[in-house]
Amino acid sequence: MSSIRTLIIDDDVAVAGIHHGFLLARGGFDVVSLAHTGQQGLDLAAELRPELVLLDIHLPDMSGLDVLQQLRGRQQALDVLVITASRELDTVRGAMAGGVLHYLVKPFTSQALNERLDEYLLLRRELAAGGAAGPLDQDSIDRLVAPSRRAKAADPLAEQAARLPKGLSRPTLDAVIEALKASPEDVSAAGMALQLGLSRVSARRYLEYLVIHGFARLTPRYGAAGRPENRYLWKR
Repeated sequence: MSSIRTLIIDDDVAVAGIHHGFLLARGGFDVVSLAHTGQQGLDLAAELRPELVLLDIHLPDMSGLDVLQQLRGRQQALDVLVITASRELDTVRGAMAGGVLHYLVKPFTSQALNERLDEYLLLRRELAAGGAAGPLDQDSIDRLVAPSRRAKAADPLAEQAARLPKGLSRPTLDAVIEALKASPEDVSAAGMALQLGLSRVSARRYLEYLVIHGFARLTPRYGAAGRPENRYLWKR
């Protein structure tokens, strides 16, 4: 399969450059251009005919949702992956209604972006194979129209993290998870707080969240006197 022609639309020049460098290093994607306004993105999409657009929502001249709507109005065959800091429900719903393949919230890890791109490449391969094989059966159609549902089923932690309670953030949760996974022994909330620069109360909230949802285990440690100290261990 040839490299996928990709257009990046992001108002932050540095962020657009980072996305560009990531796609080049990863391989399989040919970045045809970068746009920093909605109108520039629309003009380049019409001129260059990309197959994939990485689209930000916050643009200086219009919303990314307006860009998405105009792209769909042209009946142009392209796929859209939203990469944005916008978390509002109406924005997410608008993006879903516009047929985006994924909605990735900044900040995110390179692994998170890699997983979305892996899934997209798999989808492309399935589409290419399906086209050659003729009419699709129901199982094939289900795999093509619900890729995000398949990803969630394979990653229960990601599904839980998408519904974090108020006061918890995904980037901090990811940092706690990585620190807990890397620790060969159980850790205390105070130790986690010191390692990540969090308050003890905040660290304990994240650790208890992981315990409640079955990703970590609480192990009380009893000292010579006083209350036992709660320790936390990743379930390997």
